[in-house]
Amino acid sequence: MISQLVQAFNIIVYPGLLFLIIFSMLYYGLLRKLAARMQSRIGPPIWQPLLDTIKLFGKESVEPEQAKAGFTLWPIVALASVLVAGLLTPIAGGAGIEVAGGFIVLIYFLLFGALAIYLAGFSSSNPFATVGAMRGVIQMIGYEFPFIVSLVVPMVFLRTLSPLAVNAYQLQAQASPAILPGLPWIGLAFPLAALAYFVSLMAKTELPPFHVPDAHQELVTGYSTEYSGFRLAMLDLARMLKLFVLIALGVAVFLGGTGTGFVGFGVFIIKSLAVLVVLALLRVLFARIRIDHVVKVCWIVGLAGLIDLVRVLLF
Repeated sequence: MISQLVQAFNIIVYPGLLFLIIFSMLYYGLLRKLAARMQSRIGPPIWQPLLDTIKLFGKESVEPEQAKAGFTLWPIVALASVLVAGLLTPIAGGAGIEVAGGFIVLIYFLLFGALAIYLAGFSSSNPFATVGAMRGVIQMIGYEFPFIVSLVVPMVFLRTLSPLAVNAYQLQAQASPAILPGLPWIGLAFPLAALAYFVSLMAKTELPPFHVPDAHQELVTGYSTEYSGFRLAMLDLARMLKLFVLIALGVAVFLGGTGTGFVGFGVFIIKSLAVLVVLALLRVLFARIRIDHVVKVCWIVGLAGLIDLVRVLLF
């Protein structure tokens, strides 16, 4: 009975659904705040995404006449997929759920969550949304290759499909330096794979300079142009959750992992915020690039990541 209650707490509260939803909105608000300060602006308060989400769930959601089947379904699928991916992601040494083939399942739900967002754009039958969704699908062709390659490296190196096992291995390497002499982090042992991961992270979350699918100067708001109310709230929440989940996964797999307890949680916050600061800096430094350049950049870093994969396979 107690074990069932603990499992329910892990899934629903921490590091489960409530934790993921609240912290994803706070991290996205902090990203906007950091970018604003870097541009000498005041920016919105950190809790603004939380207020916007609450407001959108209370507003009317208008469905256009030309909308196709799936206009409501795909935002729900997108949000549910990213939430499941979040439950599989190690946060402060633990995860909401653990399944066999963790990395494979995690990659699947992250990919399907992104695809569902673009299918939502197609289902609205709006020209701006359709072009944005088409760009998003093309961008997927670019970033999924380096993303998968970067995660295959630690999988092959440690011969495991469990993200929690990769997290635990790095903690063990830090406690016993002989395991990875001088390189207690997977990201230090395989820097090209880490580079491929964090570049694909920016592309998957559509952070500048990879914000091609929702380029405001060209496509209004891209694939979400026709969305409002609770449907728009689910799409926005799915994007914020994806950012937080990918940062947490990067910390667990490439940045030394984190332990459990208050100390482990503190280390997770410090590492994840450090990644967020770097993302905010890159967001304000670079202008948007063309969609063909997005694919080219992603495949270049993906090929660089293959070098680390060859190192693992041969040496």
